[in-house]
Amino acid sequence: MFFEILIGALVLFVVADLASRLYYGRKGMELLDRMPPFRVEPAEPQKQATPFEATTRDGLTLRGSIYHPEGEDPRGVVVFCPETIASHWSAVRYCQGLIDAGYIVVSFDFRNQGESDRLEKYDSLHWVTEYEVEDLKTVLDWVRDQAAFSDLPIGVFGVSRGGSVALMAASSLRDITFIAADSAYTNDLLIAHYIHRWVRLIVPGWIVNMRGSMWHIYITLKAAFWAQQFRKGCRYLNSSDPFTKVRGKRVLLVAGMNDSYVPTTISQRIQSMLGTQCEDLWLVPRAAHNGARSRNPEQYDQRLTAFFDQMVETATPAVETVVVPKEPLVRSQSLISN
Repeated sequence: MFFEILIGALVLFVVADLASRLYYGRKGMELLDRMPPFRVEPAEPQKQATPFEATTRDGLTLRGSIYHPEGEDPRGVVVFCPETIASHWSAVRYCQGLIDAGYIVVSFDFRNQGESDRLEKYDSLHWVTEYEVEDLKTVLDWVRDQAAFSDLPIGVFGVSRGGSVALMAASSLRDITFIAADSAYTNDLLIAHYIHRWVRLIVPGWIVNMRGSMWHIYITLKAAFWAQQFRKGCRYLNSSDPFTKVRGKRVLLVAGMNDSYVPTTISQRIQSMLGTQCEDLWLVPRAAHNGARSRNPEQYDQRLTAFFDQMVETATPAVETVVVPKEPLVRSQSLISN
């Protein structure tokens, strides 16, 4: 009789635990489905930009624009990854200092964003998926294929989710050694932040206050996040330590100290994961999410330019035995994929 009661109690406990996980996991999924109310000012098309197209391995067309420096030979190429609900035209808002300093900026729209093609059944949010990483790699392949860019070093710069994608993609590419990221995060670190900030909106306080409950809540929300992949038609990049095995990179991180969406603790955690590869973490006073340049444009441009100047210096041979005249960069339809 005792064992029957014990088994019954265990079964009841397991059923109750599963039911609660399903219930609160579903509520957690609703929270994860909500995109934060990012304030992104619309950017106007730029007449000086050259349009281009690149095709992904699954047949989607990515569209973007190329910004050339005026009156001088280009020093390098920086591929710009915009934030979630912005477009490739926003490049001038963050990269004007680079353009003025002699860099070519190649900006593009991820799939399901801006002017690029849409993938059916994929719901693009602020979470980083395999699709965004694949799109950046597609554009980088396109840049490498352009004869006009063949002698130029290539770096990557991104904002918000774009910065997160830049870190994720470039970490696995040997020839991309300089990455700048503004307001970046990883999925895991952002989920952990959501749990601590919003958990009491999902789970009753008496459960949160129970010893060991946060571990169960975290596992439940992670399981819900994993299950979303089947609903969204994608694969989330969820590793909590994506950069610990990366070597030979240089990373500049920028974060606003008044960022209510991605706290500075996330940037500090990423810097810690990167170790000596990221000696530069600029915490900008009074800056909101993606607001560092609008808060301090002169210093923003100086820091960003100085960072990519190191890329140029690294790529420049110390001694040149043969001097070959470089052909001028041709701004023509040859730069546009057909």
